[in-house]
Amino acid sequence: MVPLTYLAIVLSALAAKPAPTPVGNELSARPRFEAYLATHDVPSAAELRALAAAPENALMAIASDARLDGLLRSRAVAALRLVPSPGAHVFLCKLIETKAKATDATDRLIVRRAAVALGWMAGTRAAETLALLFDNEDVEVRLDAVIGLGLTRAAAAVPPLRKQLAVEQAPRVRDQIERQLRALGESPTGPDEGHTAPLREPPAPPMRSGW
Repeated sequence: MVPLTYLAIVLSALAAKPAPTPVGNELSARPRFEAYLATHDVPSAAELRALAAAPENALMAIASDARLDGLLRSRAVAALRLVPSPGAHVFLCKLIETKAKATDATDRLIVRRAAVALGWMAGTRAAETLALLFDNEDVEVRLDAVIGLGLTRAAAAVPPLRKQLAVEQAPRVRDQIERQLRALGESPTGPDEGHTAPLREPPAPPMRSGW
C-alpha cells in the first residue's frame, strides 16, 4: 500500500509540472516560420498550413517584429494572402493605415506587400484602405496600390483609380491604372474627362512577378 504522504508528494509534483506547449501556437510556430521564410521567397499555402494550424498568427507576429530583417517581415506580410482570415484582413488594413505615408525603405517595402495581399483578400474596407497609399511619394508604393485595387475586382475600386488617374504624373502608375480599369470593365477615359494626359516615357511591364 502506498503511504499517503508519498502519494501526496507525487500528486503535488504532477500538479506543479507545466502543461506542454500546444503544437501550432504562436510561441512554438514562429521559429519554424522564420526559418521557412528565410529560404522561401514565394511560399505555398499548403506548406504554411503544415507549419501551424493557424499560419496567419505567426505571420502577423513576424511582420510586426521590428527587430527582424525587413525582407523576412515583408515575406510574412506577402504570405498572408495565402491564408486569408478576418484577423489577417484587419491586420493588413491597420498596417496600411499606419504606414500609408511611410518614408523608410523597409516600411515602404512592407506596405507594398500589404497592398497586394489585401487586394487578393478584397473585402469591404479594401478599396478605401488601399486608396490611402496614393498619398505616398514613392512611385513603387503607388504602383502596388493600383495593383491591389485591381486585384479586389470590386466596383468600389473604380472611383479611387479614376481620381488618381486625374492627378498622377508617373507614367508607370498611369499605365497601370488604365490597365486595371480595363480589367474592371471600365474605360480609362470617362466621357466627361477632357484633360490632357502628361507626356509618357515608354511603359515598363505593368505586372511584376515574385515578392
